[in-house]
Amino acid sequence: MDFLGLIAKYRAGRVLSEQERGRHLEQRLRLNVEPHYQLSVIKMNSTYLETVDKWFGWKGLITAFAVIIFLMFTPTMGWGGIMWIVEAMGFGSSPLDKSVLLANGIGMVCVVAGINWAALWLLRKESFAYTHYPIRFNRKTRMVHVFRTDGTVLSTSWEKIFFTLGHMPQWDEWEVRGHVLEADNLTTQETFALSYVGMLNPQDTAVGAVHFSDQDFVRAHWEFIRRYMEDGPQAVSSQVQFCMPVDKCRESPRVSVERVFANIAGAPFILYWILFPFCLVVSLFRLIAMRTSKVPQWPEEVEASCVIDPGDPYGSTDLIGATPRQRAQLAQ
Repeated sequence: MDFLGLIAKYRAGRVLSEQERGRHLEQRLRLNVEPHYQLSVIKMNSTYLETVDKWFGWKGLITAFAVIIFLMFTPTMGWGGIMWIVEAMGFGSSPLDKSVLLANGIGMVCVVAGINWAALWLLRKESFAYTHYPIRFNRKTRMVHVFRTDGTVLSTSWEKIFFTLGHMPQWDEWEVRGHVLEADNLTTQETFALSYVGMLNPQDTAVGAVHFSDQDFVRAHWEFIRRYMEDGPQAVSSQVQFCMPVDKCRESPRVSVERVFANIAGAPFILYWILFPFCLVVSLFRLIAMRTSKVPQWPEEVEASCVIDPGDPYGSTDLIGATPRQRAQLAQ
């Protein structure tokens, strides 16, 4: 549930820390973890793998927060301030009372205006923006294409990206970050994150660790991406059971609700029902966020470099998660 990179941007122009260098994830180094796609895949074939952004799973939360803040303060403080200003302009009050009422009214209106501006700023980070921000890994051209939040695209070489673990201390969560570096190979030029964010135990966060627990889903997701790029779709296709239906379209209302509730699918029974109303509210506002946002479109040059070969055995979503025998039957 972290929104770093969407609300507060990743800082550029800084030198990589020792911890980041110590947790470096090398593209050609196979980790002893089971790959996991973490409900991130939009499309996969022999040419490219496309995934959602890390904010996709909780899309709707920022919209809900912004709208609720707006509705909490505008009807009470806003109209209260206006009424004080109107009363100050009326008759029957002393000049001192009028001055106090006017100052309080103007102050309250200014506070509400500031809160509403902040709420609108937050709202536009998620609604009236893009439905998602895809990342496309092209294993044939060895390029990674990242759809930025402003609608532009970062295209860079897979081999030149410095991947490492990144920590968000406010939630004690971790993610895999890709740093595009300056010529000195130390200074960050731009940063993006892979699709999955999660918590890690101390064993898995130790600098220089080489053995990881079964609960290290952050590296498991990295290994899913890495093996696709280095070994091909056959190495990870069995892991993918469901593709997010957002390829060149918006998700359906049913999928919107299901995706939000998927975040708590593994929660204990009591916690699940405690979180149920919260997820229901988020899913309703997710519908608003999706319906007011544009579907991202890749530039023509990116699409031209990602043409799927005719007869690609991995070119159909019907083949996702199929066994080799099923794949051969479906491909006929």
